[in-house]
Amino acid sequence: MPGQKEILIGVIEQISRKLIEAEKQLTELDSPLGDADCGVGVKRGFEAVQKIIPQLSSLDLPDILKKVGFTLAYTIGGTSGAMLGTGFIETGKSIEGKDDQNITIWPDALEDSLAVIKRRGGNTQVGDKTLVDSLEPAVISIRNSVNAGEANMVSILEKALTAAKDGSEKTINMIARKGRASYLGERSVGHRDPGTVIICIMFDAALEYLKSIINA
Repeated sequence: MPGQKEILIGVIEQISRKLIEAEKQLTELDSPLGDADCGVGVKRGFEAVQKIIPQLSSLDLPDILKKVGFTLAYTIGGTSGAMLGTGFIETGKSIEGKDDQNITIWPDALEDSLAVIKRRGGNTQVGDKTLVDSLEPAVISIRNSVNAGEANMVSILEKALTAAKDGSEKTINMIARKGRASYLGERSVGHRDPGTVIICIMFDAALEYLKSIINA
């Protein structure tokens, strides 16, 4: 079984591949709600992440996450870049100086990251039709799993992915209250928020990678 660092880098690689592949899907989702550049921007950001993968093995876990976050923030641009970059950067900051063998640092870090994402999004809440609608349920699920004594990461991520997908599904019937989509008002109803799909793909990619190393 690979170590923590190898697993984290493997997860980042898998997330990058999956989100690059999702360019068309994200563009199609963004077209009715935004300026149809979500897929292109995300692809550009994670192609940049792929280029720095060889550098990550020389870093510790917090710095790996921060480097990925800054890379995304600088290359994606717009709201997507700011939110995804913030997610990685703040998660990295949160685990600095902590025992990375203690599973409780991860829900703590994700909660810290979520809080900053919400604040930087203008106090974004569940129901505003943003990536928070997927991310917050997933983070709550992880917290609940860890608090219940669950230690199997595959099981934890399976539950988190289900929560993220449920949250994404709910955005279809929401009126957007944040970002460019909010200008559409009631016309935003009937469309899934692309940010929530990004979150689902990220959790799905992490789960897929963990299953692959367990079954190797």
